[in-house]
Amino acid sequence: MVPSAGPFFDQNKIARIGDNPFPTNPLNDRAVGYLLQGKAQTALTNYGNYIDIEVNPNGVWGEYAYLYEVTFLAGIPGHSYSSNYVWTLIESVIDQDGIIKYSVWESGDAYDAWFVNGDTLFVGVLFNADEDGGLWEPDSVSRKISAASISEPFQWCIDHNSKKIIISSFGDKSPNESSSRIGLIYPWALRPSLISREDQFDYYDYGPDFEEWTGDDKYAYYGA
Repeated sequence: MVPSAGPFFDQNKIARIGDNPFPTNPLNDRAVGYLLQGKAQTALTNYGNYIDIEVNPNGVWGEYAYLYEVTFLAGIPGHSYSSNYVWTLIESVIDQDGIIKYSVWESGDAYDAWFVNGDTLFVGVLFNADEDGGLWEPDSVSRKISAASISEPFQWCIDHNSKKIIISSFGDKSPNESSSRIGLIYPWALRPSLISREDQFDYYDYGPDFEEWTGDDKYAYYGA
């Protein structure tokens, strides 16, 4: 609908409320309110600022001032530290020089946490955790069928018969200590690796079939 011709608006004069045709310039209708009495004092405006550093007086309470801009960042961990569970030493393998090559540990606590109500809470084991990196299967960690097949550090398996998670740590590092940097990986932290970030979408490595969450995907540990 085309509006009919209205009265002539003189644009040479100082702009006042009502001097502009519809829609009028909202900046001409702005207002500022001040609360100067009492313990709490502040300034209000009707064009987007509320307790702003450029609006005086700013929000104050006695000798305290409000934070003008606050940024909040929240995150969830990519793995659960092995030290959250109780581990028992099965054996320590010593090399020909008498130095502990690796140690094998088992945990029923970790197994119970892994399998809850018929579902799995974790998808792998992370070794040498370092911020958003580390060693994991199938990147650098071997998953074995049983404890007897473990032959090196950074290997793990699930024994459903004894209901234990079994891992091998480097040297004599104990998974009961957070300093061992071992963790159980949450599903959201292990996802198809990012190939490139395009303007309108993220391009992930879904493998030859180009289908997400299938066996040929190339996964990456994203961390927290």
